[in-house]
Amino acid sequence: MFQKLLFLFLLLVGSNGFAQSTASPQKIAPFQIRLVSGQQYTSAQLAAGPVVLIYFSPDCEHCQKFTKDLLKNYSVVANKQVVMVTFQSMEMLKPFVTQYSLGTYPNFKVGTEGTSYLVQRYYQIRSFPYIAIYDKKGNLVRTFEGEQPHAEIFKALKQI
Repeated sequence: MFQKLLFLFLLLVGSNGFAQSTASPQKIAPFQIRLVSGQQYTSAQLAAGPVVLIYFSPDCEHCQKFTKDLLKNYSVVANKQVVMVTFQSMEMLKPFVTQYSLGTYPNFKVGTEGTSYLVQRYYQIRSFPYIAIYDKKGNLVRTFEGEQPHAEIFKALKQI
């Protein structure tokens, strides 16, 4: 609970340093995350091709439901790079990765940006999950924020 309050506080107070226009950024956030393995992973390491960036919290019920449904419909992301980013601690992230067996999907990278909140600020995220879909050229196709119909998200994913 404290981390959620801290997140909201930093969202309100700290967003001035990364102020963006109200339009979504057209390129992927310059993220730097620590994977469950302990390795660093950055946006510079992305291969060419479509990318799905999912900003989430392991304790978010909507995020859990979306992750479960996404894995049931894995074919919509099988040929895409999926980067799941949270601000939560590694202690919260590891059980989430284990519960959904995310380490078994070679195209998934799941990690924490810690308290830098760079990704959150970049997209001005206000609710979870936040999904940014990029085409094979790295251009933003569509974003979804908060609880959305999964069928609509999967339809958008099939189109890239």
